[in-house]
Amino acid sequence: MLTYDTGASSTGGGELFSGGRLSSRGDIRYLVRVKNQTGDPIEADSLILVVDKIQEMARLRDMTTSLDIQGIDGYTEDGKPYFRVPVDGQAELSPYGESETFPIEINNPDLLRLYPPVLRVRGIRKTASHTFQGALQTLIQQGVVTPEEAQKAMDQAQ
Repeated sequence: MLTYDTGASSTGGGELFSGGRLSSRGDIRYLVRVKNQTGDPIEADSLILVVDKIQEMARLRDMTTSLDIQGIDGYTEDGKPYFRVPVDGQAELSPYGESETFPIEINNPDLLRLYPPVLRVRGIRKTASHTFQGALQTLIQQGVVTPEEAQKAMDQAQ
């Protein structure tokens, strides 16, 4: 869920909407919350939000690398900025659960008219087999089962 934050900085660019029309703005702030729409939990450490594209309205150019996006956590292999999704200290984002709300702040010094960013969520689903493997690893560490017994159980489960 992407929401424009009306309480954002009022520097350089005026209101986002003026007279019912979209206008330019120097600093843009969105509040983002990620919802897991799968039936599987998603591992919190793997959950990121990638800024795939921020497009200028006039020429439809991708301006993502030209704008100053604040607070990013890194870049993907293909150079796109990403944010780690906060999940309130949990190990996973539960099925149909929502993350904490976090900001995406874009500095737009040239006052370009921009479409809202295209965002992609990436993460690793924690399926039942992952949970089963984790339980078997715990049992091995506690000495309850041998690695060979665990492997046999995994083979039977598949």
